[in-house]
Amino acid sequence: MSAINSSVTTSVDPVLLKVPFQLNIWLGLFIFITGNISTIGNFTVFTSRMFRNRACSIYLIAESICTFIYFDFVLVTRLIQKGFNYPIINLYDPICKVRQFFSEYTHQVAFTLFALATIDRILSTHRDVAYRRWSNRKTLAYKIIPTVVFSWFICVWHRLYFYNITSGSCNPTPGIYEKIDSYFEVVMSGFVPPILLITLGCLLLRNVRGVVHRRIVPAGVVSQPINTNLSHIQQIDSQLTAMILLQSFVAIPSFIPFGAQNLYTSLSRGWYKTPLRLAWEDVIIETIRLFSYLFYSTSFYVSLYSSRGFRKQVLHSLRIKKYKSQPHITTTYQ
Repeated sequence: MSAINSSVTTSVDPVLLKVPFQLNIWLGLFIFITGNISTIGNFTVFTSRMFRNRACSIYLIAESICTFIYFDFVLVTRLIQKGFNYPIINLYDPICKVRQFFSEYTHQVAFTLFALATIDRILSTHRDVAYRRWSNRKTLAYKIIPTVVFSWFICVWHRLYFYNITSGSCNPTPGIYEKIDSYFEVVMSGFVPPILLITLGCLLLRNVRGVVHRRIVPAGVVSQPINTNLSHIQQIDSQLTAMILLQSFVAIPSFIPFGAQNLYTSLSRGWYKTPLRLAWEDVIIETIRLFSYLFYSTSFYVSLYSSRGFRKQVLHSLRIKKYKSQPHITTTYQ
């Protein structure tokens, strides 16, 4: 009886072994295509005349440049190795080093820039004038972005030195460095992003509700004429706020499973696992790692859904004349 159970638990269906490859080919290619469309779309819209004069847009433009590298190098090398079964990362030491560096570096830079854009929106919707004065400072944004880029390079450069091809695989240097690097990725790539963005999203939501409450005109009070230019700026701010608020909550399914999977992999490295369990874990791990790209690949589509002005600008960029001559509609925070 025990022999039968042993054979059942250790036998692995060949179809199950092929699932991780198929996931990387089909789901990976889908994320690669939609992610590039998202990156190009965001860059095109945020560099347009309608949005580019906002500090928030400057952060998002820089984020788009980082995510382009994230999709077209980090994800592409993953698809080649994990999907098409060509060990490009494990064969060439320079690719091993650069790929491991960019996988962490571009993610951290892009996430930090998105967080800064969210903070800018929080400041712009704050009820205190002193805080609002710190929002939409373009000159400050141009100073902060290079600082972010350089700071994360200092934090992550070690991967260019301590990652090498050993025993036919791209791995960190064994020992204390391997543990530090592993837990750094668990914390900074898995748990900090959703916690921080949910916190910032809640603060932004609270401020937006406060703005709506302050704009309610009491009965019997005659409203004053609204300056057209001011209302147009408020419209853009409202659209940017709605876009960032919704995108902040997309971080939950994208980052938390990734952090949990990395933590589990680190803790269970010395455990005994049957071939069947390893096969199922491989399927789950590949799915989680592919889903970790969704935060950046969905931002354009979240913006299309949440902002009418963003949709109009996309159509304008596509030279659809119906929207080129249509005047801006004055709106307030919804």
